[in-house]
Amino acid sequence: MNDPTISSVKSKAEAYFSKGKLKEAIEAYESIKSYAGKDPRISLRIGEIYRKTGKNNEAIDAYKLAADTFIRQGFVTKAIGVCKVIMDIDPSQADVQRKIAELYTKKGFVAGTGKKVEEEKPSGDAGKEAGKFPRTPLFSDLGRDELVTLIGKVRYQTVSQGEFVFKEGDSGDSIYIINSGEVEIISRDRRGNDVVLSTLKEGDFFGEFGFFSNARREASVRAKSPASMLEIVKKDIADIIERHRRVAGVIFDFYKERVVDRLMALSSVFEPVTTGDRKIILARLTSSKYESGATIVRQGDIGDTMYLIKEGKVRVWLNDALKGNIEVTTLGEGDFFGEIALATSRPRVANVTATTDTELVLFSRPMIKDILAKYPDIKKIMEDVIKARVTDVIKVKGLQSAALI
Repeated sequence: MNDPTISSVKSKAEAYFSKGKLKEAIEAYESIKSYAGKDPRISLRIGEIYRKTGKNNEAIDAYKLAADTFIRQGFVTKAIGVCKVIMDIDPSQADVQRKIAELYTKKGFVAGTGKKVEEEKPSGDAGKEAGKFPRTPLFSDLGRDELVTLIGKVRYQTVSQGEFVFKEGDSGDSIYIINSGEVEIISRDRRGNDVVLSTLKEGDFFGEFGFFSNARREASVRAKSPASMLEIVKKDIADIIERHRRVAGVIFDFYKERVVDRLMALSSVFEPVTTGDRKIILARLTSSKYESGATIVRQGDIGDTMYLIKEGKVRVWLNDALKGNIEVTTLGEGDFFGEIALATSRPRVANVTATTDTELVLFSRPMIKDILAKYPDIKKIMEDVIKARVTDVIKVKGLQSAALI
């Protein structure tokens, strides 16, 4: 049977399945079952249909073939998800974990290295399907025993379209790996409006904010489509990290990037910037850390950098010949400063001092110039911010004119 014929049969089978005609659907899928060794989605659907019709033994056999195929093609989290489904049907099938882990190390990877020693490369439609299964970077170098441990610890869950995995403000320190489907990361801006920060797909993970901060969830996660995922609690991830420090690095790198992406998405200044362009900007950004009490900006200095507070707090204050030191304001996470000198090329109008250990993201003049060239609306937003800041300086100094200092 050639690829076009198989594709046609799959389309018919899916049409039957979507209409609830399970008998016709399983007959169609069974006719291409021999192709399931290259296309694991055939086995998955066969298993799902058999499970719906109460034929658990047949379902388990189909799911085992799907897990086997996924692991041969290097899709570890997909295989783990199928293992959890098998054990949900029949807990006595726990040995499937070890079998999958052994296949992982023998057929696909050298234990503990993440390097493939051989890889099946399906052709035709199967190759296209395989390309839809992104590999997660989290656990690519786990050996057999570690993978067995991981399979035993993760929790498999499914969500319907529109259902929330968790909401902003909820407590939780688990990390989730998307097994199938898509989810949206949503947060509220300062006006109380929902902002979609990003859309995550198969192989992506989320929840790292709660993992690192031990705080409440910084955003909501809602299923954009029916989705399945693997949940791993912080304690279990910590155990894996003890043996595989690289895992912590991967999670932390994503965490740092998403912190800045979230701050930009919720900022009134960068509101017009698209998700794709935010990613481009992120690649150009640098950061700097300051201890509590450190001077970040000095009044009168020439400056060509604008700062975004990633973490911590700063005080903005003035030196006045008559009144001494004058407090202007306190800024925290998500706030900007330094935009006046950047935009006007004049000296800094105030001092900025860290009041806690603080991490800042730096926007250079060339970078802002590039952003304004593509998003001229941001220029008006920045002008409004600058006017407000200058007004604050004028008020605290008791001046009547609007001259910049």
